[in-house]
Amino acid sequence: MPTKRIALLACLSLLAACSPRAADGRVDGMDAAPPVAGKDAVAAPASAAEPPTADNPVTGTGIETGADTGMPDLDELERARADAGCEVSNDIGDVDDIRIYCAMPADVRAFLERENTCQHFAGEEAYDEERRVELEAADKQYCEGREGIFADLYARHHDDCMLREALIGVGNRYDLFTDLAPDHCRTQDVR
Repeated sequence: MPTKRIALLACLSLLAACSPRAADGRVDGMDAAPPVAGKDAVAAPASAAEPPTADNPVTGTGIETGADTGMPDLDELERARADAGCEVSNDIGDVDDIRIYCAMPADVRAFLERENTCQHFAGEEAYDEERRVELEAADKQYCEGREGIFADLYARHHDDCMLREALIGVGNRYDLFTDLAPDHCRTQDVR
């Protein structure tokens, strides 16, 4: 399931960034600074020293950002919110969901908010008993029955081609197609 992979990558990235070794720049008691190169050494390419940007994510570290993980950066989310055309709920954390949010009817907006909240809690770790109970309650509130709710929305809005296309994207993004065949809007040949 893509959400679990994204959550795992996010957790690993957070652990790597927060580790005591990362904080003091030391690895196994040794300084993490690269050794001084001798006169015959080949210099590293200049691009390796460039800071990460949206076009040049951090690479070579085992920790990828942006499109490599499926997780947008905060700037990308804020740009999408600014371009949305309406006030987008803070519960929406997926760029594609932000982009379609304002064009959706209230029932689809509510589902997008619920699904994004479900996905958020699904990526959280139960680090103690209290958190486990909290996550189970969130799962019950936001995730239980999501496939059925989605199927109802899809059936309710099936006649509106634009909505159906948007819902197909949502269904594919969150693995919500159970017994529904995603039938994209096509013109029928009339003979």
